[in-house]
Amino acid sequence: MFFSLLSACGGGSDHDDPPPANDPPPTTTQPPPPPVPVPPPVSLAAGYTDLVAGTINSPPGWPAWSGTGQPVAGVGCLINEDYHIHALVSIYKDGVRQGLPDNIGRSGCAYELHTHDVTGTIHIETNVPKTFTLGQLFALWRQPLLASGTAGLAGPIRFYVIDKEVLTPYTGNPGDIELTAHREIVIVSGTPPATLPKYRWPSGI
Repeated sequence: MFFSLLSACGGGSDHDDPPPANDPPPTTTQPPPPPVPVPPPVSLAAGYTDLVAGTINSPPGWPAWSGTGQPVAGVGCLINEDYHIHALVSIYKDGVRQGLPDNIGRSGCAYELHTHDVTGTIHIETNVPKTFTLGQLFALWRQPLLASGTAGLAGPIRFYVIDKEVLTPYTGNPGDIELTAHREIVIVSGTPPATLPKYRWPSGI
């Protein structure tokens, strides 16, 4: 009788029931990173715009410049104008071309790199041929030149070079871009203009 009760109650077993299985923790799937924004395409206009007429009314974007006459980043006071070429720097903020200070490199002395107006025309005047870069110009101007921010404008900054009517995006170090005769360097912050002017240089420069 006693053994019958044990059997009925499950007593006398040497094996315990296995513990309940633990469910695996739920897996979480990380969302993919957002795609890198693709900048709007920029093209060069088919027709020409006279350089001075198209740039002389650019709104001033920076205060006047001042210098000491001391060499800056390899840019010294000019000796003479035996070698005299011109490049162009165009800076756009949300599609609007900004006027550069009209006296960069013309305080303390006349530097080998300088401006005469707001057009962004860079005068390169030396006694012998020399190579200068955009980085040297910005060092003289005392403005930052980075893809994350340039001359007080928010990044990302995009750079383009226009040579012989060919527009090329530039993704290297912008400070390395050379200032060569009739080269235009375009610096864009924010929304770019859909079309960049194709400037006609004045005769004689």
